[in-house]
Amino acid sequence: MKMIKTIALILGIIIIVSLLSIFYYFSNHSNTMLFKNRTGNIRIVVLAPSDTQILISLGLGKYIVGMDYYSYQLLKYLNITNLIPNNVTVFNEITPPNISGILLLRPTVVIVEKGLIGSYLQQLEEAGLNVFVTNNDYAVSFSQIENTILQIGKYFNLTQNAEKLINWMNERISEFSSVGNVSIAYLLWVCPNLNFYTVGGNVFVNSIITLAGGVNVFSNYSGYPLLTPSNLILSKPSIIIVQEEYNLTYTNYLISQYHYINESKIYILGNFATSLFNEPGPLSVYSIKMINMIIKGETPKYISYSWLMTNLNVTLPVF
Repeated sequence: MKMIKTIALILGIIIIVSLLSIFYYFSNHSNTMLFKNRTGNIRIVVLAPSDTQILISLGLGKYIVGMDYYSYQLLKYLNITNLIPNNVTVFNEITPPNISGILLLRPTVVIVEKGLIGSYLQQLEEAGLNVFVTNNDYAVSFSQIENTILQIGKYFNLTQNAEKLINWMNERISEFSSVGNVSIAYLLWVCPNLNFYTVGGNVFVNSIITLAGGVNVFSNYSGYPLLTPSNLILSKPSIIIVQEEYNLTYTNYLISQYHYINESKIYILGNFATSLFNEPGPLSVYSIKMINMIIKGETPKYISYSWLMTNLNVTLPVF
């Protein structure tokens, strides 16, 4: 009887040690393993176009079960919707997130952008969702985007693919970059009263302008300041780049109200062109080339989707 108790005690100790070892292993490797559900499948929901670019490039498109509308639209622009499941759920809005809809997809991870959805993080986590947070929307340089790529690559145990993507980006940054001092005003949004939002010196678009051989005339500001027409006049930019608002007709109307501006130096970015600036990710390397070509006078006044695809051959690598 005493021997049986001794054996039972030893077996109990072995079981406890084994369970502790398993717990220690998973707690220390959870960020580098592929998170899987009970059926053994990775199920990803992504709610930011900048993150979607990275996931597709790392070869994870087939695991995406849900994404935001803007991510899906981007994949349509690139003609690569074949890289995601045919039955992928597309959410019309990023914020507020459709938590009940996300839960129905049984994701193993939900990848979100802090700048887009940060205020809803607690709600997502309280719903029992495993959330991976990125921060590319607050990136100031390409190095920060590359850091996010490494983090996502490590999370999915795809570090080699992440390094390949970073190398691809750096090759194009080197190829597209130029040195120059052409003054540029970048208008994010023009209000009906002709006040406008622009980019300061500590945001991502500023680094693109610099790499392309330009100088941001509003680099002495920070963030995205709201300025007046007088600021635009006094800055005396050689080139004015305007993001399309609603449609080309309305944007042209707004620009025509700046009677004191020479329209020959104004360039309008279409929706797809705008996304390369506003969604900091791998595809943003093409925005350097775009501005460099504007500086050289090699682009039309309206940079459309068809012109971009024909002349820049915008493609997303998949590893």
